[in-house]
Amino acid sequence: MKWIRLIRLMPLLRRLSPATIRLRLTLLAAVIAAVPLAAAATGTALAVRASILQDGQRRSAETQHWLRVEVKRDQVTDKHKPVPRCHSNPHTPQAPQRVSFCRKPYDFSSGKPGPSGREAMYDALNNQGALSLAPWTSSTPIQRPGAYPQFSDYVVLIYSLRAEQARLNTFVWSLAGGTLGLVALIAGSTWFAAGRVLRPVEAIRAEFAELSARHLDRRVPVPRAGNEIARLATTMNTTLNRLQTAVDRQRQFTADASHELRTPLACLRTELELALNRPDAADWPQVVRAAHEDTIRVQELTEDLLLLARLDAEHGDRQPRRTVDLTDVVREETVRRRPPHGIEIDLRTEPGPVAVTGHPALLARVIGNLLDNAERYATSAIAVRLTHDTDHGTAVVDVVDDGPGIPPEDHERIFERFTRLDDARAQDTGGAGLGLAIAQRIATAHHGTLEITPRTRGAHFTLRLPARLP
Repeated sequence: MKWIRLIRLMPLLRRLSPATIRLRLTLLAAVIAAVPLAAAATGTALAVRASILQDGQRRSAETQHWLRVEVKRDQVTDKHKPVPRCHSNPHTPQAPQRVSFCRKPYDFSSGKPGPSGREAMYDALNNQGALSLAPWTSSTPIQRPGAYPQFSDYVVLIYSLRAEQARLNTFVWSLAGGTLGLVALIAGSTWFAAGRVLRPVEAIRAEFAELSARHLDRRVPVPRAGNEIARLATTMNTTLNRLQTAVDRQRQFTADASHELRTPLACLRTELELALNRPDAADWPQVVRAAHEDTIRVQELTEDLLLLARLDAEHGDRQPRRTVDLTDVVREETVRRRPPHGIEIDLRTEPGPVAVTGHPALLARVIGNLLDNAERYATSAIAVRLTHDTDHGTAVVDVVDDGPGIPPEDHERIFERFTRLDDARAQDTGGAGLGLAIAQRIATAHHGTLEITPRTRGAHFTLRLPARLP
């Protein structure tokens, strides 16, 4: 039942807990500082109390010695002679109100008036006194028998510890004030330091809260000090740069995809509407063939877009686990090609298998896209080479054509989506500008690279994939 009650109280405890890191750090520093300081202050107060009490006991002993001398001289033990209430000790000066000599009756009827009775009386009256650490309480005076009782009377010394208690109270108040002041100083310093440290974090939070999909160009402020917060701000700005690039690319991709899909659909609709407006004059076999070609183009474009979306969703984190003989993939993709008239494909591979780890369909798609690009722009020959780079542990596929080539300034841009070069890539060739982008994305997903090797004439694409050890 207690555990159930405690679990029910957890939400309330969370609400009562400090809401800010600054306040939590301040309270934690105050508690950590208060515990040892309080222990040290308590130990110091106990030591000082013992020292002051020992000094009071010493003074009371000196006064008791003086009292015995006075009692012997004045015979104050006579019950018929009054005992003076106050005395001054010439050897140990005392304030009159601190020492009193009192005649008190003592009843020996409960015990034998012998040494045992006297010892019991002395044990009862021999009070060493006490000092209190609480400044608002009083002390217990020292009571000592000043002389052996005669008859039914005796003399007792009552030594007041009010002066010692006042000294101890002053010390305790000073010690408590100093401890509280030191704890407050530590808490205040922690509050100020935490505020200074967390101020850039609050500025980063405020700026980051203003970000939206329409204002990704804004960046969080970076503190001048090269500390962890500055590195955090730099990392956030780097992430924002990537996010802005990805959003801009996605927007451009959406616009280009919409345009690419709109064009064949518009052509298909126009051809069908013209045929329906004049059905008697329409060449229906030609209309169907054109519609079929436009449909195939839309289908291929849609498949490419879906493949890119799937590759982007996986972020290249899916680890391929199947061993693939890249030699078979290259041969199959090359043999099944039907290049245009006048273009020959020269294939050369390693004598043995070249094993890589990946997905056969995706690897075949890379080789196919490279061959499609080469067939589209080659003049008379296409060369395909598969080698095993044992020094770097990679499988290398080179696809070279003798076409117009790609300018050096466009070597990076050619792998962007929906990219067409003005002099070599035109829309009437049938390409949508996604083949090389898909090929590079698949190569990256397989921890490889796809690059353009500089060449004086034609295009030379090099695919590198990590080779699997035999």
